[in-house]
Amino acid sequence: MQFPLRPSPRESTGAMVRNIASELAEIEQAISRCRGDRVAEPRLTGTWLAHLLISSKELLQNLLIESARRTPSS
Repeated sequence: MQFPLRPSPRESTGAMVRNIASELAEIEQAISRCRGDRVAEPRLTGTWLAHLLISSKELLQNLLIESARRTPSS
């Protein structure tokens, strides 16, 4: 028997921004440690860019949901 999926609680926008900043700082530190490495540096740069794109999409979605909840219905 399967149970219907319950939506997970949504992370606040402020918490999301703090987490994204922390994760990106970790990636940037790793990139700085491998500067000049012809294999590692491009891979980490790609990881950084992918993370930024995915996080931006999720952050925008979160902002849209929060703003929709604050908008009074007509």
